[in-house]
Order: sequence, then C-alpha cells, then structure tokens
Amino acid sequence: MSSQNKPLVRNFIIILICFIVDSTIAYFLPLNLDKSSITIVPSIALMMFVPLSMTLPDAPSRFFFATVSGVFYTLVYGRELSIYVLIFLGITFVRSYIYHSDNLSLGEFLFLCMLAITAKEVIVYIMLLSAKITHMAILTFALKRLLPTLGVNLLLSPIVYMIFKSFHIKVDINPYDDLEN
Repeated sequence: MSSQNKPLVRNFIIILICFIVDSTIAYFLPLNLDKSSITIVPSIALMMFVPLSMTLPDAPSRFFFATVSGVFYTLVYGRELSIYVLIFLGITFVRSYIYHSDNLSLGEFLFLCMLAITAKEVIVYIMLLSAKITHMAILTFALKRLLPTLGVNLLLSPIVYMIFKSFHIKVDINPYDDLEN
C-alpha cells in the first residue's frame, strides 16, 4: 500500500467503526415505528466525519472519501435516499473551501457538528415530506426528532472530539489545493 493511500484507508476504517457504533447505539434506543414518540438518531459517524474530512492531503481524496462514506451511509441507513451522498459532499466542501482549519477547538467542533446534524435532519425531513413519506408537522418534527437528536449528539460530541484528538493525526495539506491560487 502506498504511503499516499494510508490516510484514506485509515479514515475509512475509522468511519466504518463509527457506523458500527452508531448502529449499536441505535439498536438500544426505543424503536418508534409510528413516530408518535421521541426519535433519537445517533450521529457519531457524521460527527467524526467533520474533522476527518480535513485529514486527507488533497481535495480529490477528500471528495472521494465523502462520496464513499455517503454511499455507505445510504446503503446502511437511508436505503433509497441518496441525499446522504450530497450531505457528506457538502460537509467536505464546507470543510475544504469555507472553513478549512485543520485544528478545530472543541467549540468549533461542537458548532460544526450540530450544524451538520441539523442540516442532515432538516434535509431528510424536507425530502420525506415532499415525497409524502411522512406527514409529520414541522413542530412535531422539531420537538420529537430534531431536538432530542441534537441533545443526545451534543452529549456524545465531546467524547467523539476527544477520541479524534487521541489519534494524533498529522495533517499535511497540499498548498496548491486552495481555490485562491
């Protein structure tokens, strides 16, 4: 394996483990088939993806990582909603070209993660609403899914941040990767 592919393989292994942890946590959460009670969606993989998206040295490998992660998320969780690929690509775009700091503080990490989770939940809700798969009112969605999901993930996010920091990943960003050049 070339030294160029090692960070990509490392990131895929980390994300795969996070997806497994998400699935394990979701298994122990109450199943809410009729959407009449609270629904919590663990997003450890998505939270880990936020800093991991900047640990790859160039934009093509970051966007490849985002695409494969989004496809995997779609296959495991979303089934027919391929919007997850676009969500992962959107996070990578924001992290690569708008907020490309490779050293996030806990506050920045919390903000970006909660923003990503909110965007994912709202986009999926709008897609389900427009496809008439759900008839949940926006207030019901906010109170029974969005806020509980954000609350639980807000509690989990410092743990995800500490785990990411414990990897001591050195980031060698390609200086020719900026759009300004």
